[in-house]
Amino acid sequence: MLPATRHRALLQHLGNNGQAGILELAAALGVSDDTIRRDLKHLEAQGLLIRSHGGAVLADMHALPRTARDAVLPEVKEALGRAVAEAIPPGASLMLDAGSTLLAVARALRGPHRVVTHSLDVAQALSTRPEITLVLAGGEWDARQRLFRGPATVDTVRRYRVDLAILGACALHPRHGLTATEAGDAEVKRAMLACSDAHWLATDHLKFDTLAPHAVAPLDDFTRLFCDQPFKADSSASLPAGLTQTALDTTGEPNQ
Repeated sequence: MLPATRHRALLQHLGNNGQAGILELAAALGVSDDTIRRDLKHLEAQGLLIRSHGGAVLADMHALPRTARDAVLPEVKEALGRAVAEAIPPGASLMLDAGSTLLAVARALRGPHRVVTHSLDVAQALSTRPEITLVLAGGEWDARQRLFRGPATVDTVRRYRVDLAILGACALHPRHGLTATEAGDAEVKRAMLACSDAHWLATDHLKFDTLAPHAVAPLDDFTRLFCDQPFKADSSASLPAGLTQTALDTTGEPNQ
């Protein structure tokens, strides 16, 4: 197994379990304990995990730059992207958020569609597609998050009315809803919701039951949630009756 493939598998295992011991990881990947120790040291240096006595825990996703978060659960995000893209009505106009899951949606998208986005990666993925009418909402460049933000970005978003906004999640909580790590990103997300008729959310289970500093929207603002595991209410809040969940099954196919 190539090191890059092994690193992805190791992060996938930690993403599914949160933490794991060296012996567990060695058995799961079919390699030696020493190989796992070297891999953990390498991935810790990139800020993707924290080594503990005899194992490792996944790093705080909120604290990681966009490029580092892209390395976590890549297969899950690609499967989510396909599921979302297949559910989009033909010809719908869209607001697409930034992030690796939304990038997977863009890759799987089949037009014709008008797409408004503040993500440079999403825009690049769609830039050569003749069936896509693309609007990039430029403004102040955030290199860490790989998105545009600020008044110019928000102003561009507000010039358009679309059928559907599809957002990713920095954090998702049953009582507090969708929150974002950065104020500028939260402002763009809120503008996208305000300018769209329907609101969908796509995220993986690592964002569940977490909070970020900046409020975006309560759960009842959304009609569909695409995720890799079922999102459940806690003792203090029930999920909105109008929210339809589509969770992937073990094969990566949507299971509504």
